[in-house]
Amino acid sequence: MAGGIKDIGVPSIDPFYQKEVRFDYKNNLIKAKMAAKNSWVRGLKDSTVKDVRLRADDDSFYMEVDMFSPAISVDGKYEGGGSYNDLNVTAYGDYVTNMTDLVYTWKMEGKPETIGDDVFVRITSFYMRPDVSNMHVYLSNDSPNSKDLTDLGVKLVNENWRLLYKELLPFAQSNWNKIGIKVANKIFLKVPYNKLFPNN
Repeated sequence: MAGGIKDIGVPSIDPFYQKEVRFDYKNNLIKAKMAAKNSWVRGLKDSTVKDVRLRADDDSFYMEVDMFSPAISVDGKYEGGGSYNDLNVTAYGDYVTNMTDLVYTWKMEGKPETIGDDVFVRITSFYMRPDVSNMHVYLSNDSPNSKDLTDLGVKLVNENWRLLYKELLPFAQSNWNKIGIKVANKIFLKVPYNKLFPNN
């Protein structure tokens, strides 16, 4: 699937392109907004499927896929701003996030759907929560008035990335849910269920 499946409209997943993702974060005195644009996710083609579990009947479909990815990189453009008390920062430029040794499970739920003479599956939920061994963030800043503050912020983020990852995970999961449902249905609504899983 790395290069996509053109016959049924499945896009390339490595690299995977996303036009825009927005984050709006508030925690006590800290507020931040960021829009990541023209982002590319790279490294999924080197992932390994460790196990697959399927539970399905006439009314429901549930599948888990255990995955391991040695390295995932996300890069693109960003613009955003934040504040802490009376301090306000505006920044824009390039960003790169590198992660290594990701362990995660794709959890997909859906329901059988009859189209014509065939039975397909419509995926209604996608869940993923990766455990990451290490993460490093890079941000350039083309705004000269806040470059020093951005550099300091990136340094603090990389020193405390686990805390930031935990805080931002719900935003990322919401985005992954939308992407996962869309990509999965490109397959499950195009290929009949009995051809995808002939032994079930």
